[in-house]
Amino acid sequence: MQAVHAELKYKSTDRPICPATAVIYADSLSNRGGTGVYLKRLLEGFHQCNAPVVTIIGNELLTPAQALTYEHFAGSIRKVINENSFRSSVTESISPSIVHLPAFSGRAPRGVPCAVTVHDLAFCRNPSWFPLLRSIYYRLQFRNAARKADVVMVDSESMVIEARKYLGIEEDRIRRVYLSTDSFLTNPDAFQKTFSLQGRYIVFAGTIEPRKNISALLDSWEIVRRTHTDLQLVIAGRWGWGPAALRRRLSDTQGVLLTGPLSETMLKSCICGAKLLVYPSLYEGFGLPPLEAASAGVPSVVTPASALKEIYSGISLIAEGFDSDSIAESILQSLESEHNTEVLRDFASGFSIERMAREVLKVYEEFGT
Repeated sequence: MQAVHAELKYKSTDRPICPATAVIYADSLSNRGGTGVYLKRLLEGFHQCNAPVVTIIGNELLTPAQALTYEHFAGSIRKVINENSFRSSVTESISPSIVHLPAFSGRAPRGVPCAVTVHDLAFCRNPSWFPLLRSIYYRLQFRNAARKADVVMVDSESMVIEARKYLGIEEDRIRRVYLSTDSFLTNPDAFQKTFSLQGRYIVFAGTIEPRKNISALLDSWEIVRRTHTDLQLVIAGRWGWGPAALRRRLSDTQGVLLTGPLSETMLKSCICGAKLLVYPSLYEGFGLPPLEAASAGVPSVVTPASALKEIYSGISLIAEGFDSDSIAESILQSLESEHNTEVLRDFASGFSIERMAREVLKVYEEFGT
């Protein structure tokens, strides 16, 4: 490997860092949302494949395995500075064939091909779903990153259409790579004991924000509970943003358990023990929780968002609409139906971590120098 920029620090390892086909900006591993999950699984896949890639976190150059155990992440402001400042000279000194910005943010050095991953375009579809400053930042930063990229990777065919429509990206610069999951099949006792939960429950998993349509879910819950009085609704995830009234309602509604953020192990235990996962989102670029539930043999109900229909038609029950009556009707139908757990797990196995990593490597090979 060529000499590396003086600002770059190596982390000691028994495994030498080899010349890289790709450099991945990996600060978003600290993100508890979908972007962080995507990057974690991508690096796990690269590690399994022994792929010739390296990551940059802060001012350290790391193998995928090292990045997965990294602990000293910068705050959000420093992260933005890192991604857009000194890394150009660092990356040039490594001489990769391509730079990957997996969190839709950052800047690659001139002369080095750049790949950007776009998970969704909610900020274009409905800016009001976000706080004002966040919405403005997304629309300015993300559009700029995507338009400068040599290739834009998206999570679904629905996102191919949206990248062309909202970002003006030519189709020959777009590549679809479906997301992935590991197995969520585990012992549900840990979650149930931790939260003193007894009996049956259904679950929503994800960050609580306006486009997740939680108000409609709570309205549908009132209908469902008239028939299933012993059932509980678990809302598993962190509060993102939204009306204070919704937060109070989540805490006060009878039969609803709001867990707050869960560790990966606890989330798996939570989903694995559920009778059903309900995902009422108004919009998604892919929508991971129904796939994660399927990997544990847990069925799901989803709304007719285009990406959700694309991924889960034939494996999930798709509600007729986004309203509470449609969601409630689908929940009741699913609870009264038989589900083949092996079919669900077989479906999820087609979205393996290694499969996703190998497809991303093919994109690197196609667009890299």
